Amino acid sequence: MSVAPTVHAPPISGSRRGSYLEQLLTEHATTPPEPATTCPIPITAEAPQPRPVATEEPREPQEDTPTERARGAAAGAATAGAATAGGAATAGVRSAAAAAGALTRVRTRTGTYGEIEVAGRATETETADCLAACTRTALSPHSSAPADWSAFGTVIPVLAGHPGGGASVLAAVLADALAAQGHRVLLIDTADPLRSGLADAFTDDGPRLAGPHRSVGIRQSRRGPIRCARLEYTGAPVRSVGMVPAPQYWATPNGAVDVTVVDIGWDAWALAAMPLQGPGGWLRHGTPTPRPVLALRPSLPAARHTEQLLSRLAVWTCGGGATEMAAVVVMGAKTVPAAVRAVAGNALTPLLHHAVCLPTDRDLVEKGVTTAPTPDPAQHAVAPLLTSWDLLASTTASATTPAPTRKFLRRRASARQEGTTP
Repeated sequence: MSVAPTVHAPPISGSRRGSYLEQLLTEHATTPPEPATTCPIPITAEAPQPRPVATEEPREPQEDTPTERARGAAAGAATAGAATAGGAATAGVRSAAAAAGALTRVRTRTGTYGEIEVAGRATETETADCLAACTRTALSPHSSAPADWSAFGTVIPVLAGHPGGGASVLAAVLADALAAQGHRVLLIDTADPLRSGLADAFTDDGPRLAGPHRSVGIRQSRRGPIRCARLEYTGAPVRSVGMVPAPQYWATPNGAVDVTVVDIGWDAWALAAMPLQGPGGWLRHGTPTPRPVLALRPSLPAARHTEQLLSRLAVWTCGGGATEMAAVVVMGAKTVPAAVRAVAGNALTPLLHHAVCLPTDRDLVEKGVTTAPTPDPAQHAVAPLLTSWDLLASTTASATTPAPTRKFLRRRASARQEGTTP
C-alpha cells in the first residue's frame, strides 16, 4: 500500500475560507472509506470512495488523493440533487395531467359551456355496454324483411361520397326547400355532436328521448318550422359508428311527418362495410322506398373515392338489403366537369347523367349551416330533384321557374298592346 503524497493546497480566501472543501483538503484522512451500498446522498461527514478503474493488467490498488475524493463527493451530491429535482418535476407533471384530465370542457349545442367529469376507469366498460346495447336493438343485417318507414314518410338519407363532401349542407338545403313548401319535415343528425356539420343549425332544444343505453339519447330540437333530432351522449366519451341508435328510436312522439331528411355524418367508406346497422340502417329498403342522395365535390379524387364507395355498397344493394343511390348532387359547381365524367366508372356514370349541381355560396362556405335558412339559390338548385320525386309541385314558381328576363318582359308588354298572348 503506497502512501499518498502530501498536498500543499494554496490558501483559500473570501467566502470559501473555512469551507467544507478546505477541511477535506487539509484534515481528512488518506485512508479511503468503505464503498457505499446505497444511492448517493448529500455529503455529511465522509466522502464516498470512487469506483475502482479496471486496467488491462492487474495492479495494486492505490489510494486517491484528497482532491480526487473531494471531486467524487461533489459529483455524488450533484447526482443526488438532480435525482431529487427530477422526481419533483415528474410528480408535478403527473399532478398537472391529472388535474387537466379530471375536468373536460364540452361545448353544447346552445353555445354555452358545461363541465363534465370524465372517469377514466369507467370509460372502457361504459363504451362497451353502450355499443352492445345499440347493436342488439338494430335489425340483423341478415334479415331480408323490408323496413316500415310509414312513421317517417319519405326518407332521404344524405351521405358524402368522400370526406368533406358537404352532406350536412345538402341535408339542410333539402330540409329548408321542403319546409318552404309546407311539408312537415324531420331533420335527423346522426353525427357525433362534437363533429357535426349541423352543430349550429338548431334554434332551440326540446325534451330528450331515451336511447338503447343510458349513455346515449336523442335530443329533440327545432330549426324554425322543421323538427330536428340529434344525438346526445352523456357517459361515453369514446364514440363509434355502432353507438348510433336504430331508426325506431328517432320517431317523433308528437305527430307524423311527411319527409325525413337524415344527415349520416360518419365516414361512408367505413359505414359501407356494414351499412345496415348504426346510421346505415336508414339505407335499408322498405316502404315507402328511401331516396338516398350522395354529395360529391367536383374533383378527380372525389370522383374516384365515390366510385369505390358505390362499388362497396353494391354488395348490399344487389342482395336487396340496402337501397341504391337515387341521385348525386355535385357541391360547389354549376355543371359537372368533363374530367369528373371521364374518371367516373360504371357505378357513378349513370348517376351523373341526372346529377344536380349546387353552386357555391359564400356564406355557406365561411359560416356553414346556421339557424338562418339556407340561401334561395341553393334551394332552387335542388328543386328539380325534389320535383322528380313528387315532393314538390312542378308548378312551384319559386323553386322551378327562373326569373323572367327583360327580353321576355318586353315581348309580353308588346303582346298585351297588340291583344295577343306571348
